[in-house]
Amino acid sequence: MIIDIINKEKQKIEELEINDKIFENKNKDDLIHNIILVYQNNKHINSANTLTRDEVAGGGRKPWRQKHTGRARHGSIRSPIWKGGGVVFGPRAVKKRISFNKNDSKNVLKELFAKKIKDNNILVLDKIEISQPKTKEMVNVLKKLELLDKKVLFVIDKKDNKIYKAGNNIKNLKILLAKDLNAYEFLINDKFVFTKEAIQEIIRRIN
Repeated sequence: MIIDIINKEKQKIEELEINDKIFENKNKDDLIHNIILVYQNNKHINSANTLTRDEVAGGGRKPWRQKHTGRARHGSIRSPIWKGGGVVFGPRAVKKRISFNKNDSKNVLKELFAKKIKDNNILVLDKIEISQPKTKEMVNVLKKLELLDKKVLFVIDKKDNKIYKAGNNIKNLKILLAKDLNAYEFLINDKFVFTKEAIQEIIRRIN
């Protein structure tokens, strides 16, 4: 398959050939569903945290003697049956990361990448140049590419502080390095703008 490489004026500069094998992937809806669950779980911040018997304050001694008080026997006010005592099986702020099979992850990335190309949702620029790290500079680029009202992901091959700063305040724009691109990004963004080097890096990853 041949895709066009354009400049920021949307003028064709050259062509890039992509191996047709990339587009031969079988349907992997079950894997796509699983990878959504993995990424959503791993980005979730679990802040709920209860204190166990060992962690609550106080209760270093018996509240009263063992016998002859007419009251039930207790060893500590930190016991879960006391008000203000520790909690049994309560929520804990423990981050439980789920891993995903590398080969499956690669296959899902390949399928979603191919689908975005088929649907004409990927643009390849010869380069992304920002003269000044200002929002209006990036807005002008998006306007020329007719992407201002879309949820856009810019994928670049190397870090450029001017690009990051220029796009930082634009609500529906995200900028990523090619090495950090994952399958989940293809599910949550509408349009994708790659530099020539960035898309070549992705193609190497999925081949």
